[in-house]
Amino acid sequence: MGERKMKATVVKSQAADTTKQIYDDPFKTLYEDDIIQPPYNLTELKVIGEYSTILQQCIEAYKVNIFGFGFTPKYLFDYSSQDTNADMRSRADREWTQLEEFIRYLNYDEEVEIILGHALEDREKMGNGYVEILRDGLNRPAGMEYVDGQYVRVCKKTVPEEVEYTITENGQPKKIKRWRTFRKFVQMINGKKVYFKEYGDPRIMNLTNGKFDESTPEHLRATEIIHFKIGSGTYGVPRWIGQIVHLYGARKADELNYMYFKQGRHVPAVITIQNGMLSEESYTKLQEYMNDIEGVENAHKFLVLEAEGLTEEKDDGESLTPVKVEIKSLAEVLQQDALFLEYDQKSRDKIRSSFRLPPLYTGESQDYNKATADTARKVTEEQVFQPERNNIVGKLNTLFLPDLGIFTVQLTLKGPNFGDPLETANALTSFINAGAAVPNDLRDLLGQLLGKELEALPDEYNVPFPVVLNSLQQQSNPLALLTKSKEPPGQSELINILKDLRDVLEEVRS
Repeated sequence: MGERKMKATVVKSQAADTTKQIYDDPFKTLYEDDIIQPPYNLTELKVIGEYSTILQQCIEAYKVNIFGFGFTPKYLFDYSSQDTNADMRSRADREWTQLEEFIRYLNYDEEVEIILGHALEDREKMGNGYVEILRDGLNRPAGMEYVDGQYVRVCKKTVPEEVEYTITENGQPKKIKRWRTFRKFVQMINGKKVYFKEYGDPRIMNLTNGKFDESTPEHLRATEIIHFKIGSGTYGVPRWIGQIVHLYGARKADELNYMYFKQGRHVPAVITIQNGMLSEESYTKLQEYMNDIEGVENAHKFLVLEAEGLTEEKDDGESLTPVKVEIKSLAEVLQQDALFLEYDQKSRDKIRSSFRLPPLYTGESQDYNKATADTARKVTEEQVFQPERNNIVGKLNTLFLPDLGIFTVQLTLKGPNFGDPLETANALTSFINAGAAVPNDLRDLLGQLLGKELEALPDEYNVPFPVVLNSLQQQSNPLALLTKSKEPPGQSELINILKDLRDVLEEVRS
């Protein structure tokens, strides 16, 4: 009987490389002009968040905590001080309203926080974020649009230009002139170059060729761009760029695990036969068994193998050699769980540390309690988010307020309130009783408790509480104030309020 041999071949899987991408630079033939080439492929950096399990969460945490609480104006002086005259307050109130309306109508489709949030996301991914600023007929900033940073390139600086600025000196506006250089920016739109000016450049520029020309038609005049970047270079550099190898390494580890779960290991056991071979019928049944191994209905089936021994010729005739069939399990060499889990965790930690964020901000808060969570939030707010807010609003105030003619208020970005208003009120009780606080000092705290904004009280009511109590205690009957014909200065409004309160009480009793 002839010997039949079975040949086994191991085939290497040709898995697709899902992280290898080729991004063409639309400016690759234009860097010989005045356009400066960026240090990294901006398009690759733009989409790299799609391949990371942690980068997008970190950027989203920045957006939410920097812009999520909104803008609000802030007085540049002590509005409640008795030394502040009425004209200053009146002017500040007008500028407060003007600044609120300016922020509200910078974009008619979305909130300004959303527009700046898109630019912040670009800045954190590519190191560079841009917004376009549109001016009205009075040459004041009136509109803001998001510009996709992956298609924007920075040009070389232009020749110095004398620019007129408006500053305040002793509280009064003053015109000064300074020499400074500006940059041009170019964006590729549908294969065509569109030029922009740096914000504040007073010259008229043609958007089609980037040349400064006073005779440029109105519809071809370039608008202005504000460049938000990380670092002091021509282009910004992402803060996580040092972890890019770990980012791609973690992606490769995920692909390896995915391909295992998709393809699996198809050699769970080895059947060895010594001094024999499988019968034709057993070989066919074994093949059918492997093909039909799926499903619950096959979980308890038996597999019977029949083997035929080989004959050997000896001096005394032919003899049949005993057959030995052995099944060896390969389960111990199978992958029991995903590989490189520790490597992936270390990669996440390193990328998160580039943003200086605790795990609490990326949804990994299993090991936190209230005390540690509050500490992590306060430290991150103090060291990360508040400085970022100050940098952004500082740039916006420096650029916008002089053009708007606003000098008594400025923009601020609100942040979270970590204090408990009730605990704060209890702590202030001793100061109130000692006369160290006046009502206007507590109006903001009272507004937080009531959930609304409260205006400051007039000066005649803004006196320490013990003074008011002593004044009332000196009266034998506090309600006698209602019948006196001669009221002390500044108490007529209080008497009217008490009268109204008396009428309301009488109506309730009746």
